[in-house]
Order: sequence, then structure tokens, then C-alpha cells
Amino acid sequence: MSLIKEIIGATLMGLRLTSRPDDAKILSVYFHNPSVKLFHQMISWLHKKGYQFISIRDLDELISQQQAPAKRLAFISFDDGNKEFLDLLPTIEKYKVPVTVFVPTNPVKEGNYWWDYAGKHEQSKYSGLPTIESFKLLPVQEFDLKLDVLREHLKLERSCMTVSQLKELAKHPYITIGAHTVSHPILKNCDAVRQAKELAEGQMQLNEWLQQYTVYLAYPNGDYNEQTLELADKYGYRLGFTTKPGQINTATVSRLEIPRYSVNDEGGYFENLAKINGYWQRFFPTH
Repeated sequence: MSLIKEIIGATLMGLRLTSRPDDAKILSVYFHNPSVKLFHQMISWLHKKGYQFISIRDLDELISQQQAPAKRLAFISFDDGNKEFLDLLPTIEKYKVPVTVFVPTNPVKEGNYWWDYAGKHEQSKYSGLPTIESFKLLPVQEFDLKLDVLREHLKLERSCMTVSQLKELAKHPYITIGAHTVSHPILKNCDAVRQAKELAEGQMQLNEWLQQYTVYLAYPNGDYNEQTLELADKYGYRLGFTTKPGQINTATVSRLEIPRYSVNDEGGYFENLAKINGYWQRFFPTH
């Protein structure tokens, strides 16, 4: 399957079956946990194509001013804060790439994300659920109960960075830490009380750890509803990031519904080039 995707990606990049990215809009790309090689390949390609990498504060200002870019601009972000992110710092420093990392606070304290448990082969005998995707469909109360059972029975190696690592990372001149809730739930499956808790307490915990005022948010799994947007506004978030693919039109974008092209961490070079250029989504629509 990966070879087929690479062939499709190379074909799309070679034929340019859709128009190329619009330089009057900002390219918005996000990762989760890529290999050093894949991350370097994507950043190197963007650099060679003349993109200037901007920080989230730069993006905030451009949106505030509804200012169209004068040159090719790219905004890079990460979701989750996997401990392997630290291995990417040499590439970030080499190409001077400002990066925003959206971090859920419970995994930082506890060591693992909920999908670490839900993705284990043996978890189904405790949860009765077959896949990670099946967990995403549960009402949040049932979701919590099943995860509690898995945490009791399964012992995992840490996958998330520690509090001390996060604190050090936040001091890096190219890194901004944004909010990603407390426990990374599917927000649209949560009632207003739980959503408020996730958005407010995740923000407050980061403020306490990092001595900052956290005003940038990414919605876990890209899922949210109108209630989420109202609460994000209430708690002072200036920008909210989705997983809807697309470039950022600074004149028309909704501040709390900013699009991003996703990189498939398990995918190949050409597949992901086609994705960050928006060619892939023309033929294979994504979340």
C-alpha cells in the first residue's frame, strides 16, 4: 500500500493536476510524530521552494491585520508532544523553523496518550472494543471508564515528553507551546461542562508550568462543535487549529477554525509532498 501511495503521490506532483498553492495564502502544515528523515525531507523541500517559515505570533498578526503575504509563507505545527519531537530540533535549528507544539497536559504528567492503550493488541479483551477508531465513537463517560480499565491492566513505556522536557523546550527560541486540552478527548462527544474543563484546565496547567499565557489551541482529532468555539473564545484563545485541509486566507479565515494540511507520519516522501501541496486531497478527501 505504501508503494502505491508513493506512486500516486509522485504522479500528482509530476502532473500538477490541480493548481499549485496560492502564494497569496499561507501554507499551513502539521505533523504528529514523524521520523527525523521525513521531517527533514519536508522542511528541506519547502526551503528549496522559497518558503519563509513564520511563527504562530507572526500568523496571529497577519490575520489580525488581514494582511496577504508578500512572499511564500509556511506555518508549521505539531500535535501531541511526543518525546521523539526532541530529535527534530537539529532540523528546526538548521532551517530556522518556528514551530508550535500543541500539548495535552495529562499525558505529560502520566507518560502516555489514550491511543497508546487503545492501540495495544491485547486491549480488546479488557475494553471489548476492536480498534482505536471505535474508542472515538464513545460518549466521553464510557470512553473514560474503558481507559481507566486499560490503565489498570496495561503497563506501557512513556511516549510523551516529561514536564521537565516540556519546560526546557518552551525556552527554545523557535518553539511555542500551545494547548491541546487536558486528556485529548473527542470534544464533540463531550458536554459543555467537560469541554470547559478540558479547554480551561489544559490552558491553566500550561500557564503554570511554563509561566506563559497560553492563547493558541488545536482541537484533538480535529473534532469540535459550536459549543467548543464559544468556549475557546470565552477562555481567551486567539487562534484555534483544525485538521481541515487548506491554506490560510488571512482576509477571510475564522480565527478559531484555521485549516492545516496533515503529514502522514507513516507515509513516504511523494505522498506527503502531494498532501502538503493540496494535490492529494483533490482526489482523496481527508478529515
